[in-house]
Amino acid sequence: MSFILSILWTILAAISMPQLALSQTSNGMSNEGLRLVTVTGRAAIIHEDALAEARDMALEDALYYAALKGGAKIDGFSAVDAQTNLNDMIVVRPASQLLDYSIKNEMQDDTHYTVTIEAVVGDMVESGCQNRPVSHVTLFRPAIQIAGDLPHWMSQLPTSLSQMLAIRLSEQPSLRFRDARKVQLAAATTPDNPLNQYDYTQLTSGRVVMRAGDFAVHTKISFKSESKSKLFSKTEYTIIEIESTVSDGNGKVMANQIKDEFKLQLGKNMPLRSLTVFSQETREAVKALVVMAADVHAEKIAEKLTCMPMTAQLNIADGRLLAKLGRRQGLSLNHLAVAEGQQTPWTILRVAEARDDSVVLTPLDLNRNIGDLAGAKVTFLEFN
Repeated sequence: MSFILSILWTILAAISMPQLALSQTSNGMSNEGLRLVTVTGRAAIIHEDALAEARDMALEDALYYAALKGGAKIDGFSAVDAQTNLNDMIVVRPASQLLDYSIKNEMQDDTHYTVTIEAVVGDMVESGCQNRPVSHVTLFRPAIQIAGDLPHWMSQLPTSLSQMLAIRLSEQPSLRFRDARKVQLAAATTPDNPLNQYDYTQLTSGRVVMRAGDFAVHTKISFKSESKSKLFSKTEYTIIEIESTVSDGNGKVMANQIKDEFKLQLGKNMPLRSLTVFSQETREAVKALVVMAADVHAEKIAEKLTCMPMTAQLNIADGRLLAKLGRRQGLSLNHLAVAEGQQTPWTILRVAEARDDSVVLTPLDLNRNIGDLAGAKVTFLEFN
């Protein structure tokens, strides 16, 4: 029997490990190679009437060197002129994009004009993982199903799996976990819900409050039965299916469903009762599968939340840009974000003030009109 169990664990590990690898991939803005650089450009002042031209040339020089900070492409070739002179030519081009910049300082003397800029260089790509430092997640009441023809002693296993899943999620270092498995997801509310002051449940026992940036997880757990007949025997199986849906505090689904399926042979019905009894899997083995299923699924949920892009909507209050994400989500001063404005493809923002539940953002270029960004979607760049 121990030999059968060892083979079973090997097969289950082979099935579940690829699923874990797949869960590590999620769409999000990655800042791999994205850099904030400060450079100075310099140009000669030919004469007093060419001051504006010298400024433009100094700015162009600074922008060029800023782009080179993100890497360079060097091409070389040789050329022969009419006199058969061989000339070696080298062309240096920036290998990355200049996404945004702001002028920090301008100076001039009798001969030169200098411009110092702060710029963001790199490539905005759809990539792997946001690497969130912390995620607040609430596990709500699961939907449980179990086939009626499974052994009666298995009737409590779905509840045990749900309990084990809650324990494993609470042990994830990147999650701040809340166990609300006695509450339906539909009964949750938000802090700014105007109906809270009239709701009897909210005023008496209280509802589960989902704050901005929090995640809600609703899980469906199914224990199904399956059998296969061959000659004079029939093999019985149980199939455990776990499906979790992640949504935000407003009920909007934030990611694809997280699914796992585990199959375990319970035993065989054979002509000889002694052989039938001998082939039956032990209850301990089935319970061990439940524990492993909870481990695998909790790990996939944690990876999904860690890699999920951190996005919010920009609003203007008192002449400043606000986003309803803050220190609870790991944001701090000078954290960079990108928003799609109406005038430029990308607008780079910086966290100027970090509160518990919100941040104040300023464009890297202070000359930008923040009114163009009202209502825009902002994505905070990957955490280090």
